[in-house]
Amino acid sequence: MGRRTIVLLESINALINKLGRYLLVAVFAFCLLCLFKIQILQGSAWDTPSFVLGGMGILVGIFLIFKLSQLKLSDRQALLLLTVLAIVFLSFWNFIFRPVPVSDYQVLLEGAHDIINGTFKAQAARPSDYFRYYNFQIGYAYYLSLLMRVFGERLLFFKIVEMLVMTGTTLVLYKTIRLFCDGHRAMFGAALFTFFPFTFIGVGIINNQHEGLLLEALAVYFVLKRRSWPNLLIAAVCITIAQVLRPTAVVVAIAIVVTLAIQAVQQKSRQRLLETVAFLVAFWGLGWLINQLFILSGIAPYGIKGGNPYYKFLIGLTGKGVSGKYTTSARKSQLYYDLKEYHFNYSLYKQAAAEKLRYVFTHGLDIQEIMKRFTGFIGNVDNQYNLGGNQPFLDQHPLLISSLNCSGMVIYASTILATFKRVITEKWVTSRISYLLPAMIFGMFFFAYIFMETQARYRFEQYYVLFLLAVPTLYGWLTKIQKKMFTRDCSEESR
Repeated sequence: MGRRTIVLLESINALINKLGRYLLVAVFAFCLLCLFKIQILQGSAWDTPSFVLGGMGILVGIFLIFKLSQLKLSDRQALLLLTVLAIVFLSFWNFIFRPVPVSDYQVLLEGAHDIINGTFKAQAARPSDYFRYYNFQIGYAYYLSLLMRVFGERLLFFKIVEMLVMTGTTLVLYKTIRLFCDGHRAMFGAALFTFFPFTFIGVGIINNQHEGLLLEALAVYFVLKRRSWPNLLIAAVCITIAQVLRPTAVVVAIAIVVTLAIQAVQQKSRQRLLETVAFLVAFWGLGWLINQLFILSGIAPYGIKGGNPYYKFLIGLTGKGVSGKYTTSARKSQLYYDLKEYHFNYSLYKQAAAEKLRYVFTHGLDIQEIMKRFTGFIGNVDNQYNLGGNQPFLDQHPLLISSLNCSGMVIYASTILATFKRVITEKWVTSRISYLLPAMIFGMFFFAYIFMETQARYRFEQYYVLFLLAVPTLYGWLTKIQKKMFTRDCSEESR
Protein backbone atom coordinates (compact mmCIF):
# COMPACT_ATOMS: atom_id res chain seq x y z
CA MET A 1 0.00 0.00 0.00
CA GLY A 2 1.54 3.29 -1.14
CA ARG A 3 2.40 6.23 1.11
CA ARG A 4 -0.21 8.47 -0.52
CA THR A 5 -2.89 5.84 -0.03
CA ILE A 6 -2.00 5.49 3.64
CA VAL A 7 -2.14 9.27 4.16
CA LEU A 8 -5.48 9.44 2.36
CA LEU A 9 -6.94 6.63 4.51
CA GLU A 10 -5.69 8.31 7.68
CA SER A 11 -7.32 11.58 6.61
CA ILE A 12 -10.61 9.80 5.84
CA ASN A 13 -10.47 8.01 9.19
CA ALA A 14 -9.88 11.30 11.05
CA LEU A 15 -12.78 12.92 9.19
CA ILE A 16 -15.10 9.99 9.98
CA ASN A 17 -14.11 10.15 13.65
CA LYS A 18 -14.74 13.87 13.94
CA LEU A 19 -18.01 13.82 11.98
CA GLY A 20 -19.23 10.67 13.74
CA ARG A 21 -18.52 12.06 17.18
CA TYR A 22 -20.31 15.34 16.49
CA LEU A 23 -23.31 13.52 15.05
CA LEU A 24 -23.58 11.14 18.01
CA VAL A 25 -23.34 13.97 20.53
CA ALA A 26 -26.05 15.85 18.63
CA VAL A 27 -28.30 12.76 18.37
CA PHE A 28 -28.21 11.90 22.06
CA ALA A 29 -28.45 15.54 23.15
CA PHE A 30 -31.59 15.74 20.99
CA CYS A 31 -32.97 12.59 22.68
CA LEU A 32 -32.30 14.01 26.13
CA LEU A 33 -34.03 17.28 25.23
CA CYS A 34 -37.08 15.37 23.94
CA LEU A 35 -37.29 13.34 27.14
CA PHE A 36 -36.84 16.46 29.28
CA LYS A 37 -39.53 18.38 27.43
CA ILE A 38 -42.11 15.60 27.24
CA GLN A 39 -41.52 13.72 30.49
CA ILE A 40 -40.28 16.47 32.84
CA LEU A 41 -41.73 19.79 31.70
CA GLN A 42 -45.11 18.43 30.59
CA GLY A 43 -45.09 15.76 33.29
CA SER A 44 -48.87 15.34 33.33
CA ALA A 45 -48.67 11.69 32.30
CA TRP A 46 -47.86 10.52 35.84
CA ASP A 47 -50.16 11.03 38.78
CA THR A 48 -48.73 10.65 42.28
CA PRO A 49 -49.62 6.95 42.82
CA SER A 50 -48.16 5.96 39.43
CA PHE A 51 -44.99 7.95 40.02
CA VAL A 52 -44.48 6.54 43.53
CA LEU A 53 -45.25 2.94 42.56
CA GLY A 54 -43.16 3.12 39.39
CA GLY A 55 -40.32 4.85 41.24
CA MET A 56 -40.30 2.26 44.02
CA GLY A 57 -40.34 -0.50 41.45
CA ILE A 58 -37.28 0.98 39.77
CA LEU A 59 -35.34 1.47 43.01
CA VAL A 60 -36.06 -2.01 44.33
CA GLY A 61 -35.62 -3.64 40.92
CA ILE A 62 -32.29 -1.96 40.16
CA PHE A 63 -31.00 -2.81 43.64
CA LEU A 64 -31.91 -6.50 43.28
CA ILE A 65 -30.55 -6.75 39.73
CA PHE A 66 -27.30 -5.04 40.77
CA LYS A 67 -26.87 -7.41 43.72
CA LEU A 68 -27.66 -10.37 41.47
CA SER A 69 -25.03 -9.26 38.99
CA GLN A 70 -22.36 -9.26 41.72
CA LEU A 71 -22.67 -13.01 42.27
CA LYS A 72 -19.62 -14.96 41.14
CA LEU A 73 -21.06 -17.09 38.36
CA SER A 74 -19.56 -18.85 35.40
CA ASP A 75 -20.96 -17.97 31.98
CA ARG A 76 -22.90 -21.23 31.95
CA GLN A 77 -24.40 -20.57 35.38
CA ALA A 78 -25.26 -17.00 34.42
CA LEU A 79 -27.01 -18.12 31.22
CA LEU A 80 -28.96 -20.78 33.12
CA LEU A 81 -30.04 -18.28 35.79
CA LEU A 82 -31.09 -15.73 33.15
CA THR A 83 -33.09 -18.40 31.32
CA VAL A 84 -34.98 -19.41 34.46
CA LEU A 85 -35.63 -15.79 35.47
CA ALA A 86 -36.86 -14.81 32.01
CA ILE A 87 -39.14 -17.79 31.47
CA VAL A 88 -40.69 -17.59 34.96
CA PHE A 89 -41.21 -13.82 34.80
CA LEU A 90 -42.52 -13.73 31.22
CA SER A 91 -44.87 -16.64 31.94
CA PHE A 92 -46.21 -14.79 34.98
CA TRP A 93 -46.74 -11.60 32.97
CA ASN A 94 -48.52 -13.45 30.17
CA PHE A 95 -50.76 -15.15 32.70
CA ILE A 96 -51.65 -11.75 34.18
CA PHE A 97 -51.98 -9.71 30.97
CA ARG A 98 -53.35 -12.43 28.64
CA PRO A 99 -53.01 -10.55 25.36
CA VAL A 100 -55.04 -11.57 22.32
CA PRO A 101 -54.30 -10.82 18.64
CA VAL A 102 -55.70 -7.58 17.27
CA SER A 103 -55.08 -5.30 14.32
CA ASP A 104 -52.33 -6.45 11.91
CA TYR A 105 -51.41 -9.43 14.06
CA GLN A 106 -54.90 -10.85 13.79
CA VAL A 107 -54.69 -10.46 10.01
CA LEU A 108 -51.28 -12.17 9.99
CA LEU A 109 -52.67 -15.16 11.87
CA GLU A 110 -55.55 -15.33 9.43
CA GLY A 111 -53.03 -15.25 6.59
CA ALA A 112 -51.08 -18.11 8.17
CA HIS A 113 -54.30 -20.10 8.42
CA ASP A 114 -55.02 -19.41 4.73
CA ILE A 115 -51.53 -20.58 3.75
CA ILE A 116 -52.16 -23.91 5.45
CA ASN A 117 -55.60 -24.23 3.82
CA GLY A 118 -54.19 -23.43 0.37
CA THR A 119 -56.41 -20.38 -0.18
CA PHE A 120 -53.69 -17.77 0.39
CA LYS A 121 -52.25 -17.73 -3.15
CA ALA A 122 -55.47 -16.66 -4.81
CA GLN A 123 -56.16 -14.01 -2.20
CA ALA A 124 -52.64 -12.52 -2.29
CA ALA A 125 -52.92 -12.09 -6.06
CA ARG A 126 -55.97 -9.82 -5.72
CA PRO A 127 -54.97 -6.13 -6.00
CA SER A 128 -57.20 -5.17 -3.06
CA ASP A 129 -55.93 -7.84 -0.66
CA TYR A 130 -53.96 -6.88 2.45
CA PHE A 131 -51.06 -9.16 1.50
CA ARG A 132 -50.87 -7.62 -1.97
CA TYR A 133 -50.29 -4.05 -0.86
CA TYR A 134 -48.39 -5.13 2.29
CA ASN A 135 -46.49 -7.93 0.57
CA PHE A 136 -43.55 -7.52 2.96
CA GLN A 137 -45.80 -9.09 5.64
CA ILE A 138 -45.98 -12.39 3.77
CA GLY A 139 -42.67 -13.60 5.18
CA TYR A 140 -43.90 -13.33 8.76
CA ALA A 141 -47.27 -14.86 7.87
CA TYR A 142 -45.42 -17.81 6.33
CA TYR A 143 -43.33 -18.17 9.51
CA LEU A 144 -46.55 -18.22 11.58
CA SER A 145 -47.96 -20.87 9.26
CA LEU A 146 -44.95 -23.09 10.01
CA LEU A 147 -45.61 -22.71 13.74
CA MET A 148 -49.28 -23.41 13.14
CA ARG A 149 -48.49 -26.65 11.30
CA VAL A 150 -46.40 -27.84 14.25
CA PHE A 151 -48.37 -26.58 17.25
CA GLY A 152 -51.85 -26.03 15.90
CA GLU A 153 -53.85 -22.82 16.26
CA ARG A 154 -53.95 -22.53 20.06
CA LEU A 155 -52.76 -19.08 21.06
CA LEU A 156 -50.91 -20.52 24.07
CA PHE A 157 -48.27 -22.13 21.87
CA PHE A 158 -47.62 -18.90 19.99
CA LYS A 159 -47.14 -17.10 23.30
CA ILE A 160 -44.69 -19.77 24.46
CA VAL A 161 -42.69 -19.27 21.26
CA GLU A 162 -42.66 -15.50 21.79
CA MET A 163 -41.41 -15.98 25.35
CA LEU A 164 -38.66 -18.33 24.19
CA VAL A 165 -37.65 -15.89 21.47
CA MET A 166 -37.34 -13.00 23.93
CA THR A 167 -35.49 -15.25 26.39
CA GLY A 168 -33.10 -16.11 23.57
CA THR A 169 -32.58 -12.40 22.88
CA THR A 170 -31.68 -11.86 26.55
CA LEU A 171 -29.08 -14.63 26.36
CA VAL A 172 -27.61 -13.19 23.15
CA LEU A 173 -27.41 -9.79 24.86
CA TYR A 174 -25.45 -11.38 27.72
CA LYS A 175 -23.06 -13.10 25.30
CA THR A 176 -22.60 -9.90 23.30
CA ILE A 177 -21.82 -7.70 26.32
CA ARG A 178 -19.52 -10.48 27.52
CA LEU A 179 -17.38 -9.98 24.40
CA PHE A 180 -16.12 -6.65 25.74
CA CYS A 181 -17.10 -6.57 29.43
CA ASP A 182 -16.85 -8.83 32.47
CA GLY A 183 -19.59 -11.23 33.54
CA HIS A 184 -20.96 -8.89 36.21
CA ARG A 185 -21.78 -6.16 33.70
CA ALA A 186 -23.15 -8.69 31.23
CA MET A 187 -25.40 -10.19 33.90
CA PHE A 188 -26.62 -6.75 34.96
CA GLY A 189 -27.42 -5.69 31.38
CA ALA A 190 -29.21 -8.90 30.42
CA ALA A 191 -31.26 -9.04 33.64
CA LEU A 192 -32.23 -5.37 33.31
CA PHE A 193 -33.29 -5.99 29.71
CA THR A 194 -35.49 -8.90 30.88
CA PHE A 195 -37.32 -6.72 33.39
CA PHE A 196 -37.45 -3.63 31.15
CA PRO A 197 -41.21 -2.93 30.79
CA PHE A 198 -40.97 -1.83 27.15
CA THR A 199 -39.59 -5.25 26.19
CA PHE A 200 -41.64 -7.58 28.37
CA ILE A 201 -45.06 -5.87 28.12
CA GLY A 202 -45.46 -6.95 24.51
CA VAL A 203 -43.87 -10.37 24.77
CA GLY A 204 -47.17 -12.28 24.53
CA ILE A 205 -48.29 -10.29 21.49
CA ILE A 206 -47.90 -11.91 18.06
CA ASN A 207 -45.25 -9.50 16.86
CA ASN A 208 -42.54 -9.74 14.23
CA GLN A 209 -40.42 -7.35 16.29
CA HIS A 210 -39.47 -10.20 18.63
CA GLU A 211 -38.18 -12.65 16.03
CA GLY A 212 -36.65 -9.83 14.02
CA LEU A 213 -34.75 -8.51 17.04
CA LEU A 214 -33.41 -11.96 17.97
CA LEU A 215 -31.98 -12.46 14.48
CA GLU A 216 -30.59 -8.92 14.38
CA ALA A 217 -29.00 -9.47 17.80
CA LEU A 218 -27.40 -12.68 16.54
CA ALA A 219 -26.07 -10.85 13.48
CA VAL A 220 -24.55 -8.15 15.69
CA TYR A 221 -23.03 -10.82 17.97
CA PHE A 222 -21.32 -12.67 15.12
CA VAL A 223 -19.99 -9.44 13.62
CA LEU A 224 -18.55 -8.36 16.98
CA LYS A 225 -17.17 -11.82 17.71
CA ARG A 226 -13.73 -12.80 16.46
CA ARG A 227 -13.69 -11.69 12.82
CA SER A 228 -13.80 -14.68 10.49
CA TRP A 229 -15.45 -15.63 7.22
CA PRO A 230 -17.85 -18.16 8.87
CA ASN A 231 -18.97 -15.59 11.45
CA LEU A 232 -19.67 -12.99 8.76
CA LEU A 233 -21.59 -15.55 6.71
CA ILE A 234 -23.70 -16.51 9.73
CA ALA A 235 -24.35 -12.81 10.41
CA ALA A 236 -25.45 -12.30 6.78
CA VAL A 237 -27.83 -15.28 6.98
CA CYS A 238 -29.33 -14.02 10.27
CA ILE A 239 -29.91 -10.48 9.03
CA THR A 240 -31.36 -11.72 5.72
CA ILE A 241 -33.91 -13.92 7.49
CA ALA A 242 -34.63 -11.04 9.88
CA GLN A 243 -35.45 -8.85 6.87
CA VAL A 244 -37.85 -11.50 5.57
CA LEU A 245 -39.73 -11.32 8.87
CA ARG A 246 -39.35 -7.58 9.48
CA PRO A 247 -38.22 -5.22 6.69
CA THR A 248 -36.61 -2.67 9.05
CA ALA A 249 -33.78 -5.19 9.49
CA VAL A 250 -32.34 -3.65 6.32
CA VAL A 251 -31.28 -0.68 8.49
CA VAL A 252 -29.20 -3.03 10.66
CA ALA A 253 -27.75 -4.63 7.52
CA ILE A 254 -26.71 -1.23 6.14
CA ALA A 255 -25.22 -0.29 9.52
CA ILE A 256 -23.14 -3.49 9.49
CA VAL A 257 -21.89 -2.81 5.96
CA VAL A 258 -20.96 0.80 6.78
CA THR A 259 -19.27 -0.29 10.03
CA LEU A 260 -17.21 -2.95 8.26
CA ALA A 261 -16.21 -0.42 5.60
CA ILE A 262 -15.16 2.13 8.24
CA GLN A 263 -13.12 -0.54 10.01
CA ALA A 264 -11.43 -1.36 6.69
CA VAL A 265 -10.43 2.30 6.32
CA GLN A 266 -9.36 2.60 9.96
CA GLN A 267 -7.19 -0.53 9.81
CA LYS A 268 -6.03 0.13 6.22
CA SER A 269 -6.90 -3.48 5.47
CA ARG A 270 -7.78 -5.02 2.11
CA GLN A 271 -8.92 -8.10 4.05
CA ARG A 272 -11.50 -6.04 5.92
CA LEU A 273 -12.67 -4.49 2.65
CA LEU A 274 -13.12 -7.95 1.11
CA GLU A 275 -15.10 -9.00 4.20
CA THR A 276 -17.36 -5.98 3.72
CA VAL A 277 -18.00 -6.88 0.10
CA ALA A 278 -18.57 -10.54 0.99
CA PHE A 279 -21.14 -9.65 3.65
CA LEU A 280 -22.99 -7.35 1.26
CA VAL A 281 -23.00 -9.93 -1.55
CA ALA A 282 -24.17 -12.71 0.80
CA PHE A 283 -26.94 -10.52 2.23
CA TRP A 284 -28.18 -9.32 -1.17
CA GLY A 285 -27.81 -12.70 -2.88
CA LEU A 286 -29.59 -14.68 -0.18
CA GLY A 287 -32.37 -12.07 -0.01
CA TRP A 288 -32.84 -12.26 -3.79
CA LEU A 289 -32.95 -16.07 -3.64
CA ILE A 290 -35.57 -16.13 -0.88
CA ASN A 291 -37.69 -13.61 -2.76
CA GLN A 292 -37.53 -15.77 -5.91
CA LEU A 293 -38.49 -18.88 -3.94
CA PHE A 294 -41.59 -17.11 -2.62
CA ILE A 295 -42.53 -16.13 -6.18
CA LEU A 296 -41.91 -19.63 -7.58
CA SER A 297 -43.94 -21.22 -4.78
CA GLY A 298 -46.89 -19.02 -5.70
CA ILE A 299 -47.35 -17.88 -2.11
CA ALA A 300 -46.17 -14.38 -3.02
CA PRO A 301 -46.97 -13.82 -6.72
CA TYR A 302 -45.33 -10.39 -6.62
CA GLY A 303 -42.55 -11.29 -4.19
CA ILE A 304 -42.06 -10.08 -0.64
CA LYS A 305 -39.68 -7.18 -1.29
CA GLY A 306 -41.83 -4.76 -3.28
CA GLY A 307 -43.53 -2.83 -0.54
CA ASN A 308 -44.72 0.75 -0.83
CA PRO A 309 -41.95 3.09 0.33
CA TYR A 310 -43.88 6.07 -1.06
CA TYR A 311 -46.61 5.45 1.49
CA LYS A 312 -44.21 5.30 4.46
CA PHE A 313 -42.53 8.54 3.40
CA LEU A 314 -45.85 10.30 2.77
CA ILE A 315 -47.14 9.33 6.20
CA GLY A 316 -43.87 10.38 7.78
CA LEU A 317 -43.60 13.75 6.02
CA THR A 318 -47.25 14.78 5.73
CA GLY A 319 -49.19 12.56 8.13
CA LYS A 320 -51.52 11.30 5.41
CA GLY A 321 -51.53 9.52 2.08
CA VAL A 322 -52.58 10.62 -1.38
CA SER A 323 -56.32 10.33 -0.78
CA GLY A 324 -56.28 12.04 2.61
CA LYS A 325 -58.44 9.27 4.12
CA TYR A 326 -57.45 7.72 7.42
CA THR A 327 -57.19 4.10 8.57
CA THR A 328 -60.42 2.45 9.72
CA SER A 329 -59.09 -1.10 10.29
CA ALA A 330 -55.98 -3.21 9.72
CA ARG A 331 -57.23 -4.32 6.31
CA LYS A 332 -58.48 -0.86 5.40
CA SER A 333 -55.54 1.38 6.15
CA GLN A 334 -54.65 4.71 4.58
CA LEU A 335 -52.72 2.80 1.93
CA TYR A 336 -55.84 0.78 1.10
CA TYR A 337 -57.86 3.95 0.54
CA ASP A 338 -55.03 5.48 -1.49
CA LEU A 339 -54.98 2.48 -3.81
CA LYS A 340 -58.77 2.38 -3.97
CA GLU A 341 -58.68 5.99 -5.18
CA TYR A 342 -56.81 4.69 -8.26
CA HIS A 343 -58.87 1.50 -8.63
CA PHE A 344 -55.95 -0.53 -7.26
CA ASN A 345 -53.81 0.33 -10.25
CA TYR A 346 -50.41 0.22 -8.54
CA SER A 347 -48.60 2.04 -11.33
CA LEU A 348 -51.00 4.99 -11.22
CA TYR A 349 -50.78 5.09 -7.42
CA LYS A 350 -46.98 5.17 -7.45
CA GLN A 351 -47.01 7.99 -9.98
CA ALA A 352 -49.44 9.99 -7.86
CA ALA A 353 -47.51 9.30 -4.65
CA ALA A 354 -44.20 10.26 -6.29
CA GLU A 355 -45.76 13.44 -7.61
CA LYS A 356 -47.07 14.36 -4.16
CA LEU A 357 -43.65 13.74 -2.63
CA ARG A 358 -42.07 16.01 -5.24
CA TYR A 359 -44.67 18.67 -4.43
CA VAL A 360 -43.95 18.39 -0.72
CA PHE A 361 -40.21 18.82 -1.21
CA THR A 362 -40.50 21.66 -3.73
CA HIS A 363 -43.18 23.64 -1.89
CA GLY A 364 -41.71 23.22 1.55
CA LEU A 365 -42.05 20.70 4.32
CA ASP A 366 -44.02 21.38 7.47
CA ILE A 367 -40.96 21.18 9.74
CA GLN A 368 -43.02 21.92 12.84
CA GLU A 369 -45.33 18.97 12.19
CA ILE A 370 -42.44 16.64 11.37
CA MET A 371 -40.58 17.59 14.55
CA LYS A 372 -43.74 17.24 16.64
CA ARG A 373 -44.18 13.70 15.34
CA PHE A 374 -40.50 12.81 15.60
CA THR A 375 -39.94 14.22 19.10
CA GLY A 376 -42.99 12.24 20.19
CA PHE A 377 -41.38 9.12 18.74
CA ILE A 378 -38.22 9.77 20.75
CA GLY A 379 -39.74 10.92 24.02
CA ASN A 380 -43.21 9.44 24.43
CA VAL A 381 -44.20 6.27 26.27
CA ASP A 382 -43.90 3.04 24.29
CA ASN A 383 -47.45 2.20 23.17
CA GLN A 384 -47.11 -1.50 22.36
CA TYR A 385 -49.38 -2.51 25.26
CA ASN A 386 -52.29 -1.21 23.16
CA LEU A 387 -51.69 -4.13 20.77
CA GLY A 388 -52.38 -6.64 23.55
CA GLY A 389 -56.07 -6.61 22.70
CA ASN A 390 -57.01 -7.09 26.36
CA GLN A 391 -58.83 -3.80 26.85
CA PRO A 392 -60.72 -4.98 29.99
CA PHE A 393 -57.35 -5.56 31.69
CA LEU A 394 -56.14 -2.09 30.71
CA ASP A 395 -59.37 -0.53 31.96
CA GLN A 396 -59.28 -2.44 35.27
CA HIS A 397 -55.58 -1.87 36.03
CA PRO A 398 -54.69 1.67 34.90
CA LEU A 399 -52.38 2.19 37.90
CA LEU A 400 -50.32 -0.90 37.04
CA ILE A 401 -49.92 0.05 33.38
CA SER A 402 -49.13 3.67 34.21
CA SER A 403 -46.55 2.59 36.81
CA LEU A 404 -44.90 0.20 34.37
CA ASN A 405 -44.78 2.95 31.75
CA CYS A 406 -43.24 5.32 34.29
CA SER A 407 -40.54 2.81 35.25
CA GLY A 408 -39.98 1.99 31.58
CA MET A 409 -39.36 5.65 30.80
CA VAL A 410 -36.89 5.91 33.68
CA ILE A 411 -34.84 2.98 32.34
CA TYR A 412 -35.08 4.26 28.76
CA ALA A 413 -34.00 7.76 29.83
CA SER A 414 -31.17 6.29 31.90
CA THR A 415 -29.78 4.40 28.90
CA ILE A 416 -29.98 7.58 26.81
CA LEU A 417 -28.20 9.58 29.53
CA ALA A 418 -25.51 6.93 30.02
CA THR A 419 -24.92 6.71 26.29
CA PHE A 420 -24.72 10.49 26.04
CA LYS A 421 -22.06 10.47 28.75
CA ARG A 422 -20.18 7.87 26.77
CA VAL A 423 -20.34 9.63 23.39
CA ILE A 424 -19.02 12.89 24.83
CA THR A 425 -16.05 11.09 26.45
CA GLU A 426 -15.17 8.72 23.58
CA LYS A 427 -12.54 10.48 21.48
CA TRP A 428 -12.34 7.85 18.74
CA VAL A 429 -15.50 6.49 17.14
CA THR A 430 -13.83 3.99 14.82
CA SER A 431 -11.28 2.43 17.16
CA ARG A 432 -13.60 -0.17 18.73
CA ILE A 433 -16.24 -1.98 16.69
CA SER A 434 -18.10 -2.87 19.92
CA TYR A 435 -18.87 0.84 20.25
CA LEU A 436 -19.08 1.79 16.57
CA LEU A 437 -21.63 -0.82 15.43
CA PRO A 438 -24.35 -0.25 18.12
CA ALA A 439 -23.93 3.52 17.73
CA MET A 440 -24.24 3.19 13.96
CA ILE A 441 -27.43 1.14 14.27
CA PHE A 442 -29.03 3.60 16.68
CA GLY A 443 -28.03 6.58 14.56
CA MET A 444 -29.32 5.08 11.32
CA PHE A 445 -32.71 4.27 12.85
CA PHE A 446 -32.78 7.78 14.32
CA PHE A 447 -32.26 9.51 10.97
CA ALA A 448 -34.47 7.07 9.02
CA TYR A 449 -37.47 7.78 11.24
CA ILE A 450 -37.21 11.52 10.70
CA PHE A 451 -38.68 10.90 7.24
CA MET A 452 -40.79 7.78 7.81
CA GLU A 453 -43.91 6.84 9.72
CA THR A 454 -43.21 6.52 13.45
CA GLN A 455 -44.73 4.91 16.50
CA ALA A 456 -43.03 4.88 19.90
CA ARG A 457 -43.05 1.06 19.75
CA TYR A 458 -40.82 1.24 16.66
CA ARG A 459 -37.91 1.96 19.04
CA PHE A 460 -37.64 -1.79 19.72
CA GLU A 461 -34.30 -2.35 17.93
CA GLN A 462 -32.93 0.86 19.40
CA TYR A 463 -33.58 -0.37 22.94
CA TYR A 464 -31.29 -3.32 22.33
CA VAL A 465 -28.32 -1.32 21.05
CA LEU A 466 -28.86 1.27 23.79
CA PHE A 467 -28.24 -1.48 26.33
CA LEU A 468 -25.04 -2.45 24.51
CA LEU A 469 -23.88 1.17 24.66
CA ALA A 470 -25.14 2.14 28.12
CA VAL A 471 -24.63 -0.90 30.36
CA PRO A 472 -20.89 -0.34 31.08
CA THR A 473 -21.58 3.26 32.13
CA LEU A 474 -24.72 2.41 34.14
CA TYR A 475 -22.89 -0.34 36.01
CA GLY A 476 -19.99 2.01 36.66
CA TRP A 477 -22.34 4.58 38.18
CA LEU A 478 -23.94 1.99 40.46
CA THR A 479 -20.51 0.71 41.53
CA LYS A 480 -19.43 4.24 42.48
CA ILE A 481 -22.63 4.77 44.47
CA GLN A 482 -22.05 1.47 46.29
CA LYS A 483 -18.46 2.41 47.12
CA LYS A 484 -19.49 5.81 48.47
CA MET A 485 -22.20 4.24 50.63
CA PHE A 486 -19.78 1.58 51.90
CA THR A 487 -17.13 4.21 52.68
CA ARG A 488 -19.69 6.35 54.53
CA ASP A 489 -20.93 3.36 56.56
CA CYS A 490 -17.36 2.44 57.52
CA SER A 491 -16.54 5.99 58.56
CA GLU A 492 -19.68 6.21 60.71
CA GLU A 493 -18.88 2.90 62.40
CA SER A 494 -15.35 4.06 63.22
CA ARG A 495 -16.58 7.13 65.09
